[in-house]
Amino acid sequence: MMKAKLGTKTSLLAGTMLAVLLGAGTALSADQKPDFVSGGVLKVCTSGEFPPMEYYENPGDKDLVGFEIDVIDAIAKGWGAKAEYVVGDFKGLLPSLDSKRCDLVASGILITPARLEKYDGIPYFSSHIVMVTAASDTETKVPADVSGKVMAIEAGTSYEKMVADLNAELEAAGKAPIQAQTYPSASGVIEQILVGRATATITQDTTAAYRMLQVPGRLAIPYTYEQSENYGIYLRKSDGDRQMLKEAIEALQASGEMKTLLEKWKLPETATDVSHDVN
Repeated sequence: MMKAKLGTKTSLLAGTMLAVLLGAGTALSADQKPDFVSGGVLKVCTSGEFPPMEYYENPGDKDLVGFEIDVIDAIAKGWGAKAEYVVGDFKGLLPSLDSKRCDLVASGILITPARLEKYDGIPYFSSHIVMVTAASDTETKVPADVSGKVMAIEAGTSYEKMVADLNAELEAAGKAPIQAQTYPSASGVIEQILVGRATATITQDTTAAYRMLQVPGRLAIPYTYEQSENYGIYLRKSDGDRQMLKEAIEALQASGEMKTLLEKWKLPETATDVSHDVN
C-alpha cells in the first residue's frame, strides 16, 4: 500500500511539474516576436489605394485608415511595436521585401501559388463577389430577379461576362435578359442604383462595404456568390516569422477583435473565418 501511495504522489508531482513547464512554455511563446520588430517599429508596404482595406480618407491626409490598417496596427501592438507604412506602387510591394524596405506587405493582396514560391503569406480574409441593390428594394434577392431590368456594371471587369452568362441562362428559360449598362467607375455604377436608373450591380464585397460606408442605410447586399478569393499578409521566407505572424492573426480572431473591426468597416462578419494555412 505504501509503495502504491508513493508512486501516486510521484506521478502527481511529475504531472504538476509538467504542467508548470508547459505553462511557462506557453508564456514564452506568447512573448515571442519576429526579429524585424526588435527596434520597436514594424515597417509595412502598401499601395494605400484599396478602400476600405487601406486608403486616405481625405485628400492631403498623412495617415492611412482602413480595416487592414487596423489589423496591422493591432498585430504591431501585440509585438510591442508601432506600424510604419511605406506607400508605393502595387507592383513594387513584394520586391520591397527583398530589399528590406519593409517587413510585411498588406495591401488587399491575393494569396497565389506563384507569389508563395518566393514569399511567405498568411491568408486571413476571404472576399466574395456580391450583388448590390438599393436598401429599399425588397423584391430583388438573386441575380435572376433582375430579368428584364437594368444592371449597372463597371466597364472592363469580369462582371460583364457574369451578366452575359446569366443572360444565356435566362433566355434559355424563356425569360427576358438583363439590360446590362456599363460605366467607367465603381462610383458611377453605385450612383445609378442610388438614383433609381439601375436595379442592381455586381461587385466585390470590399467595394460594396466602402460604398455602404459612404451612403449609410441606402444600399443592401441581398446575394453573395459562392466563389471567393483570399487576401493575405506577405513576409520574407522564414518558418519562424511566418508562425509568429500566423499566431498573431489567430490571437486577434480568437479574442473577437477581428470581428469588431469587420463590423466597424461594414465587412461581412465571416470574412476572416478562413484557414491561415496555404497547403
